[in-house]
Amino acid sequence: MSDSYHAAATLVCPRCDWCRHCLAADLLQRLQKLGVCRRVSEPPVEMLTELLPTYADRLVCDQCGQAGLTVQQKGTGTSSRNDPDQEDWQQAIVCEVCHQPISSERLEVFPRAKRCVSCQDQADRGTEPIEPDFCPKCGALVELRVSRGSGITRYKQFCTAGCRLS
Repeated sequence: MSDSYHAAATLVCPRCDWCRHCLAADLLQRLQKLGVCRRVSEPPVEMLTELLPTYADRLVCDQCGQAGLTVQQKGTGTSSRNDPDQEDWQQAIVCEVCHQPISSERLEVFPRAKRCVSCQDQADRGTEPIEPDFCPKCGALVELRVSRGSGITRYKQFCTAGCRLS
């Protein structure tokens, strides 16, 4: 284990007040029991602390055996039960590029994901997708069309809903 593999979080049981300060290795072992991080032998501590609040409701207390622990991150007094990001997880999160809902499976693994799998894959390959333009009046998609006229070819934006752009 590397030197950066030290205390990462505190687990607390709300039922029996059991408390344990966990090293990153202990957190990894608990997450692996849930089926998370099985292929990674020594993941970064940041990855563990990001995944931990997502799976806190499935972690089991060592004393009473009940699931649903509270996670307190090292250096902060915040708990995963009071985290507003965790309360809103059931709301659909939309991809910032294609504006389609991000799959729940992706959000389980990467809770702060801003892009769907296909858009993120394109970004990782270095081929950023071109974002579509939207009409400032009605919000519909805008098309680029060749304007009518002789001479140099000119392009003009047209709203697909039919409102006139100025």
